[in-house]
Amino acid sequence: MEQFERILVTSCKGGVGKSTVSSNLANALAKRGKRVLLVDMDLGNRSLDIMLGLEDSTLFDICDVAAGRVSAERALLISDSRPGIFFCPAPYLYGEDLTADKLNDALERLEEYCRPDYTILDTSGGADCSVHLSAACAKRAIIVTTPAPTAVRAAEKSGDLLVNLGAEELMLIISGMETDPKTAGEHYGVNEMIDRTSVRILGIVPKDPKLALLTERGLLCGESKRIKDTSGRAFENIAARLDGEQMPLLYKVRGIKNRKKLLLSGRGN
Repeated sequence: MEQFERILVTSCKGGVGKSTVSSNLANALAKRGKRVLLVDMDLGNRSLDIMLGLEDSTLFDICDVAAGRVSAERALLISDSRPGIFFCPAPYLYGEDLTADKLNDALERLEEYCRPDYTILDTSGGADCSVHLSAACAKRAIIVTTPAPTAVRAAEKSGDLLVNLGAEELMLIISGMETDPKTAGEHYGVNEMIDRTSVRILGIVPKDPKLALLTERGLLCGESKRIKDTSGRAFENIAARLDGEQMPLLYKVRGIKNRKKLLLSGRGN
């Protein structure tokens, strides 16, 4: 069977914006003309359906597909306003009966149906079974962190865990990055985070209060005329870099006062 590009998104710490990154990255890739299978792997604690505004449409989940209770077509949610994104929810309750083989089989059936360019597995915060199961099926991984020291330490732990689970490529996304060097100096700088995690950086998402407002309304970057986010361009850059395009980290991202100082700022400087 044809192998599709699978990437898991994770962090050993909750609350770093992992699901926000997964959903908006999927959207940015779709805007580039890519087909994306987005799978919520936060087993027993799903949230992507709410973030995508699809909670009222959610009926089946990835475990239903894995158990053979429903077809891939019936489990997938597709929004007319987001062509190219195929979403499979996580179960609301989880009985811990999913295995890596069953998950892989379910993913293959979903991929066979929607033929994605990318499959994104949004795992739970922590190092639980969803990470282990996803890592058995995807050899590329994105680790999400914020500049906070506790989050960076968790990113280090995530990297070690994924390497032990057989990950072949690790990428780092820094979420909630302070854009004012004066404030950013209270946290780790970009270069410090790369050094501490030993993970190649894929992108930076600036701190954007409007992003939370979008999420609360089940919207993604660029989908509201009233809420003008500043993160949309950042996700476009990340999608381009993931897609193999040479793109500066902060290309056309608004509100960056001193890009060089931002990269070098941090607690140690």
